[in-house]
Amino acid sequence: MADRTTDWNVQQRPALMTRRYDFASYAETRQFLDDLAALSERAGYYPDLNFGKTHVNVSVAAQSQALGAIEYEFTAEVDTLAARLTH
Repeated sequence: MADRTTDWNVQQRPALMTRRYDFASYAETRQFLDDLAALSERAGYYPDLNFGKTHVNVSVAAQSQALGAIEYEFTAEVDTLAARLTH
């Protein structure tokens, strides 16, 4: 699992993963937020977000006392969404 979180900041107490995504334009930022909303609805998991014109900070908190498969799988899907827009 560690390889999948290379770009995520992982902390144990509280169990949390955070990552900042930077985009070239507001349109890309908005598309990412829309895609992330759809992913959250499908997964039933809602991260904390902070965003500006061309960036989004995503925080994924553990649903139990430690980070597990649910959080790691969700963050991998978030990375996939971002990669579609930034590459």
